[in-house]
Amino acid sequence: MQLNKTSIASLFSLISLSACTSNEIGESKDVAQDKIYQQYSVHYSQGDEKVSVYGQFRFAGRNGTTLVLSKPSELSFDGESIKVDSSGPSGAYYQLYKPVAGFFGKHHFVFTDINNKKFDNDLSFDNFKLVNLPASVSKKQSFNLAFETTPLQSGDYISVSATNTDSSFTVTHEAKDGGNTIVIPSKELLKQKTKELKLEATLYRKLNLQQNTTEGGELEIRYALKPVTIRLEE
Repeated sequence: MQLNKTSIASLFSLISLSACTSNEIGESKDVAQDKIYQQYSVHYSQGDEKVSVYGQFRFAGRNGTTLVLSKPSELSFDGESIKVDSSGPSGAYYQLYKPVAGFFGKHHFVFTDINNKKFDNDLSFDNFKLVNLPASVSKKQSFNLAFETTPLQSGDYISVSATNTDSSFTVTHEAKDGGNTIVIPSKELLKQKTKELKLEATLYRKLNLQQNTTEGGELEIRYALKPVTIRLEE
């Protein structure tokens, strides 16, 4: 699936206009506990020493008022309690950073509400890399960009974008596309005026929460690789 960056930007603009996300802050003790929406994410960029672990709670859906968890309510990650922060523009949130060394494998978020009811949600943080990268390719032929990771599931995708070029493009690969290669089309290579192509690949995973309030929730893993450079031949 191929998307132009301008189209992607326009799409996100439309989404932002149609569904504004609140940055207001409330307290969880003041709302019905089954109306608390859970949002979790784990983000990592290759080369960084640490992984970002993030949680946010909202009243009545993913765009609702952000919540500070009132005691004894709390959020923990692998047994470590996470403190609230409200210094950013997105309202109240919970964030910590973990060393990437030894981080691969199983983890879990545990949200405890004011009634001491626990919602335990697991995730697996798996490796992602490009393999058998060609040193050079012909502009006249499409080529396959091979990758390795655990199998993609519905909602997961890999985005590959050309950067630092006068003709940018983005190609995505979803679970339904099958296989472990992403096709970089020749029509995009022919548009390049430079002798090198720099590509950035990012893996996005959308996981279902195992334990939800009636309001629901979401969990995202994002794994960004360092840019790679491939020589272009006429």
